Amino acid sequence: MYFYKLDSIPNGLYVDEATTGYNAYSLLKTGNDEYGKAIPIAMRFFGSYSPPLYTYLTIPVVALKSLTVFATRFISAISGVLSVLIFFLLLESLNISKSKYTLLLGTFLFAISPWLIFYSRAGYELGLDYFFFSTSVFIFWLAIKNPKFLIPAVALFSISTYAGHTQRILAPVFILSVLFIFRKELLSKKTMKYLLSGTVLGAIIQIPHLTILTTPAFLSKTSLFYKDVVLSQAEKISNTLPRLIALPLAATREFFSQYLTYFSPRSLFFLPDTDPQRSIPELSVFYSWLFIPYLFGLYHIAKNKKNKKFKYILLLLLATPIPAALAADPFSTQRALPLLLPIGLTITLGMDRLIHKLKGIYWKPILLFLTFISFLLLWRSYFVFFPNERAKAWGYGFAELADAIRANPDTKYVIDQSRTKPVYIELAFYLKYPPEKFQQEVDQSIARNYYTNVDFSDNYKFANIETRNLNWQEDIYKEQVLVGDELAISVSQAKEHFLTKVFEIRDPIEAIIFQGYKTNPKAKCQHTQNLSSFCGSP
Repeated sequence: MYFYKLDSIPNGLYVDEATTGYNAYSLLKTGNDEYGKAIPIAMRFFGSYSPPLYTYLTIPVVALKSLTVFATRFISAISGVLSVLIFFLLLESLNISKSKYTLLLGTFLFAISPWLIFYSRAGYELGLDYFFFSTSVFIFWLAIKNPKFLIPAVALFSISTYAGHTQRILAPVFILSVLFIFRKELLSKKTMKYLLSGTVLGAIIQIPHLTILTTPAFLSKTSLFYKDVVLSQAEKISNTLPRLIALPLAATREFFSQYLTYFSPRSLFFLPDTDPQRSIPELSVFYSWLFIPYLFGLYHIAKNKKNKKFKYILLLLLATPIPAALAADPFSTQRALPLLLPIGLTITLGMDRLIHKLKGIYWKPILLFLTFISFLLLWRSYFVFFPNERAKAWGYGFAELADAIRANPDTKYVIDQSRTKPVYIELAFYLKYPPEKFQQEVDQSIARNYYTNVDFSDNYKFANIETRNLNWQEDIYKEQVLVGDELAISVSQAKEHFLTKVFEIRDPIEAIIFQGYKTNPKAKCQHTQNLSSFCGSP
């Protein structure tokens, strides 16, 4: 499930995957990233900054498998497989399942959960981020029972901040919460030496981050905070309340408005993520029927919240949505991915208690039937519908475009990107463009001001390629191939400017992704009687 057709489903290559793969390739070949920066602490992707661990772990895979889609997604897929193992071990250690049957069934349902499958097959940091988080949570639970585990627990949480943005908020929140709630177990004289050792080790691991702590590289995601919404709401109530009260009140209201959506059954069981790039057709992040054991699990946790193991799950439930609730998206499956762990535990607990109450009913065949139907739904939606319906959202067509460019090295290609995400990195990936050349063709000042220069332009020139918006005043008077979608180059424009279609790339549902038109400057100039100043230009 995690490796089947990994190179072709998702169908295409998303820009985040392309930049991760190409930078791993660049670091492998030259020791520098695409901008010529040696061993970055944060990867400057598109003027934003991403945690570097996924890219670094991809380097040996690229060395073995070359620069391919499979190599780019491998670390994510293996993280997903290992996350299933961690879920099983945590579930077994918590001992919340009275039946071995529900222990195994709960783990299997977790393994085929659309949320985990989806991000475990995407070639960027989210699957790895989740694996580090869930492993850290498991080891922290072991530490509550045996304080010696505090050292690896704190250290692993510290490492997790290099795997994903979410952990920079969630890791300290979770650690402090666990220490406070389980202070009798973790803050005694006997355990303090382990906590101090873990804290020192964790602090050492954070030294690279400390060097960029005040730069945009570390604070790049602060722009996602709903500051404008808070200011607007505070302005509305500032007539009746002092501004010092209005601002925190507005921020608290907006936070809880976002926070509570992450527990909504509609978001978790019935509605997909609104972004087509982050969802599977006709599936939410969990199967709809799991809504019932979810409610049973929540009830049992609330009823037994003083019990150590249920208190731990409750802490997970309350802490994991916090980073996602600080961003403007109403329900972001990316930022809320750590919530997958406590929801999975809650569903398994609810299923176990439900079965325990329904002893007289033939529940085993019923559950097996529902699980089998869930598997079929996943197969249909992810492995049949998804590669066809969501191909465009996942960058389908760039491999074919790269093939067309590679076959005509003496032809110049101008690729319109007025409605696409950065084109340059997709073509650099598929063409395996030599990183040492690419680094010489970018703005050299970027490497010198790597962690502070957030300006980004997706206009690039390399090889026989130029990526930018088409300029109809000039481009038609030069010998080249113009590439764009149907809106970028219409049939009427092609006729008006004497363009000849030389190729067309369609997605699996026959929508045009790219079309290439060869210019005819001679015919255009003759038609306009050489009135344009560009007539005669090379």
